[in-house]
Amino acid sequence: MSNVSNKNVIALLLFSVGSFALSYATAIVFARTLGANGYDDYAVAVSAAAILSTLAEMSTGKYALRIIPAYTESQCWPLASGYLRFSIYLIFLVSLLVALFTVLPEFFVDGKFGNYALGLLILFLPVMAWVGAGSEFVMANQAPIRSAFVTRLLVPGTTLVIGVTWVSLPVELTPPRAVLCYGIGWLVGLIAVAWFLSQTMRLEIRVARPEYRPREWLVDVLPFLFFALLVTVLAKVGVIILEIVYPQEEMVAVYAVAAETGGFIYVVAKSTDKMFLPDVSLLIERRDVAGIFAGNRRRWTWIGSICVLFLLAVFFFGKDILLLFGEEFVSGYPALCIIAVATSVWTMASIAPSYLKYVKKQKFVLIVTTLTVVAHIGLCIPLGYWFGATGAALSYAIPVIAMYLTMGVIATYEARKMENSE
Repeated sequence: MSNVSNKNVIALLLFSVGSFALSYATAIVFARTLGANGYDDYAVAVSAAAILSTLAEMSTGKYALRIIPAYTESQCWPLASGYLRFSIYLIFLVSLLVALFTVLPEFFVDGKFGNYALGLLILFLPVMAWVGAGSEFVMANQAPIRSAFVTRLLVPGTTLVIGVTWVSLPVELTPPRAVLCYGIGWLVGLIAVAWFLSQTMRLEIRVARPEYRPREWLVDVLPFLFFALLVTVLAKVGVIILEIVYPQEEMVAVYAVAAETGGFIYVVAKSTDKMFLPDVSLLIERRDVAGIFAGNRRRWTWIGSICVLFLLAVFFFGKDILLLFGEEFVSGYPALCIIAVATSVWTMASIAPSYLKYVKKQKFVLIVTTLTVVAHIGLCIPLGYWFGATGAALSYAIPVIAMYLTMGVIATYEARKMENSE
């Protein structure tokens, strides 16, 4: 893949490590300050907001990784300009609807607002969605480093600085105030992504009179939305289910920390996938199967090495890492190991679902992902109740490993079929 240089790959991997370090440091500061019970409220709010912001984003950014390179290749500048504006308006409208349908019912829980931390974070919902989509537009404009800088370094870095500053003040840090630190980080990210988007967008797109195809784009974007929503639910819903079914609230915080630690490697997948996908789109347009396989081998070389190092670190130093949060979090070590293995498999095959969607296998991807989410939820309820964090981790790992191995095999088969049809 000619546009994906080794320099960019190394930079994005370093950004991913930096993002994890910043996010992890923030989690440690908040967990040690709030305690297990307070961190429970913060973790649930952030997990719920991640699912809601994915819905609000409507996967317009993910579809941009497919459609903007195609429009650029065919010089359809008015359509590229129209799609950008369409995405901005759609995100704002959906964010308002999601916020209303989420916040209003909370006011009627026992006659008062049920979760102040979540309610406050909902106010930042359009900001989070715009940053997510905008960074992917920047990535589609072949500027992966600037895109990753915003989401991987600027947002978590700002959150950490504000959080540490707040802890040093003689003002108690509560879950809503921790959420406020998190939201301000996204606000700073929005300013940066708007600037980078204006700098990376081609002049032809900026000056073109927008042409809109809203019905076509909505139909095309829905499979990307459903998949992104299902994947986010898959990654985050364990915390919410455990909050409901497990009688000890501290266990929710234990699982949340284990999931965040074990999910580090997926940050690497998200960063590198967004860099490779615009080229995958172009190679599919050109039916260059050899180029697709060559790019995938390059990706596996980088990602496989990182996965091995990550798993070794988890197995040998996992308890010490969890101890940074406090002694009560060390019990999450088995859950951490299980989640780390599952997420490593996810990371190795993470580009397969996007490839299948690009070659019009959206229905297969959605069916398999839906079954995986249903299996996770169905297993998490009894296993979470019986075995706490370890049970929730098993309910996540078994379906995830099965799903990504299946998609990896089918994606390879589809690519070979395209090659043989030439």
